[in-house]
Amino acid sequence: MSNDKTERHFAPRTLIWAEMTRADLTAARDANALVLIPTGSIEQHGDHLPVETDMLLSTAVAELTATRIAGNTPVVVAPSVPFGFTPHHLSWPGTISLRLETYIAMVGDIARSVIDSGFTRAVFVNGHGGNSAPLRSLTGQLITDGYAVGMVDYFMPSEKDYVPMLKGGLARAGHACEQETALMLAVSGGESAALISERKAGLEPRLIQPWVAPGYPNDPVTEAGAGWAAIFHADDCGYYGDPAAATPENGDAILEVTIDALARFLEGFARAPLRLGVARDASRPGIAQPTAKEGK
Repeated sequence: MSNDKTERHFAPRTLIWAEMTRADLTAARDANALVLIPTGSIEQHGDHLPVETDMLLSTAVAELTATRIAGNTPVVVAPSVPFGFTPHHLSWPGTISLRLETYIAMVGDIARSVIDSGFTRAVFVNGHGGNSAPLRSLTGQLITDGYAVGMVDYFMPSEKDYVPMLKGGLARAGHACEQETALMLAVSGGESAALISERKAGLEPRLIQPWVAPGYPNDPVTEAGAGWAAIFHADDCGYYGDPAAATPENGDAILEVTIDALARFLEGFARAPLRLGVARDASRPGIAQPTAKEGK
């Protein structure tokens, strides 16, 4: 399922907000289309993956999934949000991070613009772990304010499917890891994929969280499910996982289960009547009406 990166998108123009006219988007709005907003980051991904990895993967997965569901669920993919909340990677050149308050303000304005223009429901399709907590907090505020905007990390609906497919030493997603490297091999195509394959060869597995200093045997943060930023200092290899184990074939397989699971989520999300806003009258609960009908 490779795509040469000289092509701008992974879906037909009719699903791409940025390539549509205002008349096209008015028609999509009137068809009650679900709006997907890919969110990623520009940050270091070791020496084997480009700094656009999170942005590219969230965009590719969102657009490929939109293509899959478009026959049953009206959908449009908004322009990707390239910059994210990623201060933990700032020790390395290439990382561009927004401050937390800046990030929340920016994506909040994007979501409000989509809904205020008449679309009834949107969802952030996120590809960067550092964005997850801010997006969850933001969507909680938006939903109580009456904006039907959710979020999903694109890799979470398929986690139970792709983890058993990993061949390396880390049986989970990490950072610039086997899973991300395999997906980049699948979506990059051509010269870009060949360069990733060359650069990842021989990389040693890195199986302890980056927040633990080298040589320390314990990780109380992970053990307790506590919080600490995944700091990647200038002495760090820049990845967490086993990227050398990634293959193009496994990348295609992981991409397929990722799209399949995300498609199931998005179609369910589009059809679900979800509570919305603040409703103090028990006889008039706030409900966000579905963007797609059951059985369509």
